Amino acid sequence: MDEPLRPDEATRALGEIGQRQEQVIEQATIPDWYWRVVAVLMVALAAAVDTHRPAFVATGTVVFVVGLLVATGRVAIRPQRRARVRNELLGPAGVLAILAFVALVLLAALPLALVLQANGYAYPATFGVLAGAVVMAVGGPILGRYLRRTMMAHRAGAPR
Repeated sequence: MDEPLRPDEATRALGEIGQRQEQVIEQATIPDWYWRVVAVLMVALAAAVDTHRPAFVATGTVVFVVGLLVATGRVAIRPQRRARVRNELLGPAGVLAILAFVALVLLAALPLALVLQANGYAYPATFGVLAGAVVMAVGGPILGRYLRRTMMAHRAGAPR
């Protein structure tokens, strides 16, 4: 490495680094299908609980846990084998966006379920969780796109 690096070589190397960073961020982004799968699993579990039948509750719980583990494993474990995304890429805005999203899902689900239960409606958990699941299925991909943009903006060499 006694020779000085030529400008065209440096430009090419920086371009390759940028492409690799984008690949890692793409792998870390939660796919849209994940949000829909989790939403369906949530509603299935709530419906099972609303039956008040132990066999249905047990079956619904097993389906929920196994489904969530499989879906999360497909999303989380495979990319972890390749490369890890630095925590700094999300930054405070990304963390706040995730927390706000969780709060939004809960605000859609819990009050509705409690109001339905207090008024004696059948299947209050199912309909409450259904509202939260809709927020999750629609908002999850939006959150994912926002987090991807945030990580791309915080990557090394990105314009500030």
